[in-house]
Amino acid sequence: MNLRVGPFDPVLHIRSRDHHRAICREAALLDLPPDSLPRRWEAAVGRFYVCLHLEPVTEAVDRAFQAGEPAFTADVAVPDEQVPEALAACNELDRLLGDLRRWAQESDADVLSFPDDVRAYYAAFLVQARAQLQAGATQGSGLPDGALGSP
Repeated sequence: MNLRVGPFDPVLHIRSRDHHRAICREAALLDLPPDSLPRRWEAAVGRFYVCLHLEPVTEAVDRAFQAGEPAFTADVAVPDEQVPEALAACNELDRLLGDLRRWAQESDADVLSFPDDVRAYYAAFLVQARAQLQAGATQGSGLPDGALGSP
């Protein structure tokens, strides 16, 4: 199936990418266990990236940023057999998004704050991806729309 990502602001995408990397660095520096929310977030983002083959998104973001463009879009080919796994990763990230933000606010570990615009970007990206993945999974399964559920 073809997944269209965007249009989104490349600067915000880069900020979200930097934020993700910072969470990963802090989790490593704090030696957080694999079952901690930051480590689960890191693993889920990795699965999402691999399942959706998001390399073209990174390339589109970098091109748009370097050209000073206000938005980027990218088309990503997701193999039909990976759609269920990609949808599961999307739903997992959606669940973890709220949990991670609360954890960062409540934790005494001094993990990076979760800026509202970065959280909103993650949420919009996931909503867009989930809608398309659900449509692709429904088409491939013969099930009616909405039969695969949401997070």
